[in-house]
Amino acid sequence: MTEIGIIAVGGYNEMGRNMTGVRIDNDIIVLDMGLQLDRVQIHEDVEIDNMHSIDLIKMGAIPDDTIMKDAGGSVKAIVCTHGHLDHIGAIPKLAHRYKAPIIATPYTAELVKHEISDEKKFRVNNEVIPLKIGGRYNLTLDIQIEFMDAAQYR
Repeated sequence: MTEIGIIAVGGYNEMGRNMTGVRIDNDIIVLDMGLQLDRVQIHEDVEIDNMHSIDLIKMGAIPDDTIMKDAGGSVKAIVCTHGHLDHIGAIPKLAHRYKAPIIATPYTAELVKHEISDEKKFRVNNEVIPLKIGGRYNLTLDIQIEFMDAAQYR
């Protein structure tokens, strides 16, 4: 029997820092890695690209993903729901911690690549995989990623 769990990392009671883990047995899919802009905008001299993730976590600007160590599995993919910074803004600071591809629609994938290219503190080598709406990506033998057009279900 398959065991499924949800790991609420950030973005629940706030606008920003979105990050959720979906655990399927021992495989984890991370949905989003977002930034909470108002936490960094209050500091005029903050250059996010030069900051360490630990400092940004302490500021409350990015999700505290340290709880993922105790999630009971390994991250197989980082899936971006869309390209707003509250969903992709922490990727340059956190994605390098996981040996997992970043999967996003083609437009969002380009935004993610741009965010990664601006990063000065960490080297993010995760593969960025563009996936069209309706396209499918086989993550494991049992897990497949597919983006769907939610507008068709209204």
